Amino acid sequence: MKLLDRLIESLRAAMLAPDGVVAPAAILWTDADGQWRQLLSPLRAVFPWVYTLGPYEPATRTGPAIWLKCIVDRTLPETPTSGEIPVLYLPQVRRQDLRAAGDCPAPLQPLVELQYRGRVWHQSNGHDWTVRAFLVSSDGLGLDIAADRRTEEAMLRALPLMAEVDLRALQGRRLDAEDFDKLSVADPVRDLLLWLNNHETFEAGAKGARWDSFRSVCRNEFGLDPEQNSPSEVAGRLVSEDSRLDRVWSRFVEAPQLYTGVAKLLRDPTGARQAELTFEGSRNPRINERDENELRRGIEAILKIPHAAACARTLELEAGHAERRGWVWARLGWSPWAKALAPLARLARAAQNPMGGSTLAAASAGYVESGWQCDAAAVEALALFGAGPDASLMGQAVRALYQPWLEASARHFQSLLATDPKSARDAVGDSSPDRDTCLVFVDGLRFDQAGKLAALLEERSMKVSLTSRLAPLPTVTPTAKPASMPIRNGIRGGDGADFTPLVETKAGLRPLTAPLLRERLEANGVEVLSPDETRIPSGAARGGWTECGSIDSRGHSLQVDLVHYLGAEIERIASRVASLLDAGWLHVRVITDHGWLLLPGGLPKVDLPPYLTETKWARCAVVRGQPDLTVPVALWHWNKDVRIASPPGIACFRAGEAYAHGGISPQECIVPVLDVERSFGAAYATIQSVEWRGMRCRVRVQTNDPLVKVDLRTNWKQEATSIVAAVKEVGTTGEVSLAVPDDIHEGAGASVVLLDREGKVITSQMTTVGEKS
Repeated sequence: MKLLDRLIESLRAAMLAPDGVVAPAAILWTDADGQWRQLLSPLRAVFPWVYTLGPYEPATRTGPAIWLKCIVDRTLPETPTSGEIPVLYLPQVRRQDLRAAGDCPAPLQPLVELQYRGRVWHQSNGHDWTVRAFLVSSDGLGLDIAADRRTEEAMLRALPLMAEVDLRALQGRRLDAEDFDKLSVADPVRDLLLWLNNHETFEAGAKGARWDSFRSVCRNEFGLDPEQNSPSEVAGRLVSEDSRLDRVWSRFVEAPQLYTGVAKLLRDPTGARQAELTFEGSRNPRINERDENELRRGIEAILKIPHAAACARTLELEAGHAERRGWVWARLGWSPWAKALAPLARLARAAQNPMGGSTLAAASAGYVESGWQCDAAAVEALALFGAGPDASLMGQAVRALYQPWLEASARHFQSLLATDPKSARDAVGDSSPDRDTCLVFVDGLRFDQAGKLAALLEERSMKVSLTSRLAPLPTVTPTAKPASMPIRNGIRGGDGADFTPLVETKAGLRPLTAPLLRERLEANGVEVLSPDETRIPSGAARGGWTECGSIDSRGHSLQVDLVHYLGAEIERIASRVASLLDAGWLHVRVITDHGWLLLPGGLPKVDLPPYLTETKWARCAVVRGQPDLTVPVALWHWNKDVRIASPPGIACFRAGEAYAHGGISPQECIVPVLDVERSFGAAYATIQSVEWRGMRCRVRVQTNDPLVKVDLRTNWKQEATSIVAAVKEVGTTGEVSLAVPDDIHEGAGASVVLLDREGKVITSQMTTVGEKS
């Protein structure tokens, strides 16, 4: 248990938002006395998105209030990566300064509104987190610390040391100044690393007896003298595998992010020993840097050779560089191309085998078995770099390896569908759930992303069956979504002007819009839930229906940048499935309408004379009249008299489209169906009710296992944040009573957590401690 780890956990917990609530725009960290300032450097090494109020120094992520607000609004280059919430550290600022908006000092006024869009990191009683409060609180480290001034001063002196020291040895006894002072001399390996990390700061704080002790230890244990041997010379010995420094190297490798100064010394040492010797690469960052440059040139070279040779060369590069992913330099972010080579190699391996199969069924089965992994590898590789030259090169490399496979697979699939269109129509099917099943519709859930979703759900102890069906043509939402729903009766084709079918109503035929879809579902005995709604099933005859995710809409707006958001979308869908099972649905079936094509650099364009078409989308068009076309033609799913033109291969009717769907390809047409339920033999439990009587919480649980335990935590993920006197088993009664011994938590938010026999979280529910029932 380290202070730095617990601090990050607490900040992350403050970022969590309940279901249906928008995540905070920023976390405001007020510190009236500036006590935490010493911890910023090691904190940023492992938690980089911390910004400090102060004079403008972008190199140290420091700036005035208006600059911090621009960081939050992501209008500056220094802003966090997508999905990360910035933490604004405000030294010499009290929470009350921001709350008293009318009296707030002018330099702080730009931050006032952020306490409403964001969240203030504070104690459960509303006070700012001081160092002492965090160390003694059960929400922090739960230490017992003397309250005298001398101990307070020693504690603050030792604060940087506590960042990377395991503090479990300090628990269970009262700590005073002597205990904190011992931290400064108890670990010579750490001290040597701290000296190497920033020798000026270390020497300034280790004057007199402590400095003499440090020199003596270094001479005796490491064979060096900090006054005679410079940091760069010692770094050279560290790289050259001096056996006396093996312990120092091992400690550095355990947590290199805490010693960025040491890493820089190792990367660019100037000692004579370093210049004279050649060292094994895992310890020498300059060898790793040389190999990275060679690898980048190797990736650039595959852009200029034929596809088969490019795939083979990529696999050769993987064989030569895979080892470097295990070196410490990769953990420091100094081996980006060695890490990127893993998905590129999987892409090259898969792209050597174009899609086969002599029938549509055989081709579909081959794609479902292994073909989708080529798509998955391409997406993973593209997601590794955000922007800049590396992202551009990665896009070109993926295109070189992926496009020929994508093109050949699409053309083969189109030829099979043209010879057997009836099989394609018969394989569309629909979903007809029973009363215990809830359908979750996800727009644009491509098969490779469904594979990731299935793996994520299985990690959460769910039983998942992943099968497939064919999407109707054209593969656009207005056509394909109604075909996936249990409302087939009464739907008519129409003229296909915008690919939306018609439905019979009392007012006549009307386009099947979203409100009408909902009405038809309810009329057919389906319980319809809004996207963020979770409730106990009502027992509707044909189960439930809800929608989740925004993959397709993001794809159209973001194009290739969609790859950076897919992980969050899959997490969101998995959480939705879990919440429905927790609510009492026995089965959840995840369905979709269509997949999509995605290619960096844009899909190739093919021309289709405008006078030949009624409606032209990126990958489909309604054909006017009976012209002879040179592109594949299929029949509209809802009206066989309407013909649909589709571009050959992976081409588009519009230029500049990197993300598109509507055409005929395995990626667009072969769509997943995931059936999810709780694993057989696994503990099933749901929270029926939570009632408070003072500081005692009574929880009623429905479960198949009397050994399921109930806990109350401030952070549902972290066992250490439990605030109850004892965690209890539900037993045969299904009821437990939990006591919260410390009234400091009264009025604070907490989570009731159900745990299986192995201590894994089954489900959780938010509550307010001491809330009146």
